[in-house]
Amino acid sequence: MNSSSYEYNEIMREIYHKTKIARKPICGIVSGYHDLSYILVVPAHDNPSHTIEVTGKINVSPKFIISAESLNETYGDVFDPTTFDENIEGRLFSFTYTRKKNINIKSEHFQIERYEELPQEHFNRVEDSLAMKEDTHTGLITGPDYNYYPVSIDKFISEILDREFRV
Repeated sequence: MNSSSYEYNEIMREIYHKTKIARKPICGIVSGYHDLSYILVVPAHDNPSHTIEVTGKINVSPKFIISAESLNETYGDVFDPTTFDENIEGRLFSFTYTRKKNINIKSEHFQIERYEELPQEHFNRVEDSLAMKEDTHTGLITGPDYNYYPVSIDKFISEILDREFRV
C-alpha cells in the first residue's frame, strides 16, 4: 500500500469514528422493502460557522439468499465450506451521492441545503423538530465533513444492522 492510500484510509477511518448517530429509526428491517430516512448535519467546508444538511432515504431490499444451487454449482465450487455458511444472506442499500460544491439538489429522496447557522444550533433545531413531530422513522446523524458524506451514511447503516442482527 502506498503512502497516499494509507493517508486516505486514515481519513476515512477518522470520518467514520467522528460521525455520531444521534437518533436511529425505530423500525425493523428484517423482512420486506424499507426506507431508512435520515438527516445528516455537517459543517460547511468553506465556512465552518455554516451548516450543510443532507436529507434522504436509503432504500433497503428484502433479504435475499445466494445459494450455490442457484448458481448451478456445488457449494464447494463457489465458497470455502470451512469459512462460509451454506447460505449467504444480504441486503442492498442504495442512496444518491454527489461531490460537487455549492449546489442544491432536491428530489423526492435526496436533498442538500445550506444554512447560515452554526452546525450545533442547526442540529439542535432539527432534533427538536423531530421530537415535536414524534418522528420515530428518521435517523439523525452528525458528521465532520460533507465531502465524505457516504462514510457517515455507512456508519448509520452499520449501526442499524448491528441493532437488527445482534444476538
